[in-house]
Amino acid sequence: MENRRSQRHDKNRKMNRVYNVLIAVVAVLIVLIAGTMFMNGKDDKQSTTANSDQKSANVQNDKSNSDEDNAEQNKDNESSDDSSTSDSEDEATDDSSASDSEDEDQVATNDGEDESSNDAEEEKSSKEDDETATKEEDNEDEKEDSSSADSSKEEIKENKEKEAGSHTASYDKGSSDWNAQLQAVSGATGVSTDDMTVLWLGRNPGGTVGSESQATIKSKSTGEQYKVQIRWVEGEGWQPIGTEKVN
Repeated sequence: MENRRSQRHDKNRKMNRVYNVLIAVVAVLIVLIAGTMFMNGKDDKQSTTANSDQKSANVQNDKSNSDEDNAEQNKDNESSDDSSTSDSEDEATDDSSASDSEDEDQVATNDGEDESSNDAEEEKSSKEDDETATKEEDNEDEKEDSSSADSSKEEIKENKEKEAGSHTASYDKGSSDWNAQLQAVSGATGVSTDDMTVLWLGRNPGGTVGSESQATIKSKSTGEQYKVQIRWVEGEGWQPIGTEKVN
């Protein structure tokens, strides 16, 4: 029993030593890494400070150079201004003398232009009057032409109404005029309305509008087809004017 205990105790000591060694190694690594990071950060700060100092020195040098250039340019401008002032004074005296003579010429020219402009305005007003009179005459002629055209249209309309009479055909299925037209077709073909199939009923293409119709019908019992033209007669109603057997 004592041997076992001593063996366990020895094992525990060995394990503790191993753990202590590992902890020491880890601590050393941490210190080394921290020191390396600190040194790198310090070097970066130093390099940044040096760059900023260099930039400020460059800026100051550029500023001093620009100040010197501006001073020299101002001197040149002052000398050029003095020379230009003297030249402008000489030109002003010359211009004043020339302007006096130009004013005299301008007065004479303006008088001549006023007279010519008055003549031009008179000619323009006379032309406008002539154009206005011409337009009025053209408008009167157009009105007369349009009135004559309207009167001719009304005459044509009245003649058509006279030809068609007062009756207007109705092609609404089931209406009284529709049924009256079928009765006339039945009288012309001998096919009763009950035995009749209406294939088409409408205005006669070659007849008078409103008073002539054309129908195409078929007999349900015999199958025969007929084409019939009918006309409205005042006082007599729809009357057949032509019958044709299709088949």
